[in-house]
Amino acid sequence: MRISRLLPLAAAAAVALAPTTAGAATASPVHDGTWTYRTPAPLGGGSGLSLGGFSDLFPADDSGRVFWTLTDRGPNADAPSDTDKIFLKPDYTPRILKIKLRNDGSVDILKQIPLQVPKGQQDPVTGTRFLTGLPPAALTAERPVDVNGNVLPNDPYGLDSEGLVRAHDGSFWVSSEYGSSILHFSARGVLQTVLVPAGSAFEAPGVEVLKILPAVEAKQKNNKGLEGLTVSADGRTLYAAQQTSLANPDSKSTKKSRVQRIFRIDIGHRTPAVTGEFANIREADSATDGGWATSAITWLGQDRLLVEERDGARPTAFTKLFEVDLRKATNLLGGVWDNPATTPSLEVAPADTTGVVPGTKRLVFDAVAAGLDNGKLEGLALRPAGHGTAELFIVNDNDFGVDGYKNGAVVLNNAATKVDRFTLPAGTVSFGR
Repeated sequence: MRISRLLPLAAAAAVALAPTTAGAATASPVHDGTWTYRTPAPLGGGSGLSLGGFSDLFPADDSGRVFWTLTDRGPNADAPSDTDKIFLKPDYTPRILKIKLRNDGSVDILKQIPLQVPKGQQDPVTGTRFLTGLPPAALTAERPVDVNGNVLPNDPYGLDSEGLVRAHDGSFWVSSEYGSSILHFSARGVLQTVLVPAGSAFEAPGVEVLKILPAVEAKQKNNKGLEGLTVSADGRTLYAAQQTSLANPDSKSTKKSRVQRIFRIDIGHRTPAVTGEFANIREADSATDGGWATSAITWLGQDRLLVEERDGARPTAFTKLFEVDLRKATNLLGGVWDNPATTPSLEVAPADTTGVVPGTKRLVFDAVAAGLDNGKLEGLALRPAGHGTAELFIVNDNDFGVDGYKNGAVVLNNAATKVDRFTLPAGTVSFGR
């Protein structure tokens, strides 16, 4: 596989901002831009639905106007059974998008890269090289069905794409909620490598499968695996964060668990390797208990990340960004808490009995306090600006405009895809080198 380095612009973004101190300025973030995807492209195939589902942001240059993003698995809705998911366009191909924020406040799609299976292979669902968002059977117990409840085929190449980073050679790393997996695609969107938990039965013809994530990661809740993804400025280290806590030992007992696992992965050598696993403890806020999520993370420095904690409301009632410092946190990798048989599990054990030091946290941004009128925020990008300030860009996932499926019809949510920009005061964040 081709090992990648981060785009040069990200290295430039590592220029240090004013350090955060107890005496830092108390000025508030300034909301100074909103861009809307006003004319979303139709998905076709008689679906009546339009392009959406943007799930991350990654700078494409240093202008603050051009970004990479990607869609998730496609339009879907909850089914009567908790183990099923209705796919409203089963042949939809997740794609990477290059977007531009225009002066008139609109979002333009500059480029689409539909994701593909390797050369010489054929996706069993589409019959072409274009893959789908239908789940691989080996990575999740979630069952795909159509609007009539008929069971759809699983796709060994399928993914629920959520996190995105682009490397110096133009290739992409993508996190998927299926089975806690991370995928490597070429610049043309061709699947090359998949990282999955140890012991997984997952295989995909023509794809390099590396079973290097801890086996306990297989205990992810359905469609709530790895979501947040970021990369160090030198392009040698990925960080991946779970959307929610593991179902360890089960979903019911961990419904209100505050434990989130974050992984550090070396991609600077020929073969990727997991080098760290850390605990982050989410806020004990009633607005997020049982339904909290992390959809986006961004690199700030070595083992320092900007980590989102959010609800799914539109507009949001709780979305906060924290600087999480893992430098003194316990490295869980290969220890007792990585053993699925450990009882009680880290997710449910009383914190004062585990001996685990989690990452330290500091609030950086509160979307509600900042007046953000948007919700289900799933992508963010951060770039240094003048005089020690920083620009924060946030994009929402509008779920392709779908709120559900009821009485034989799609229920629309009327949510537009928007990118909002805030300027953070000097001293709010600092970047390492």
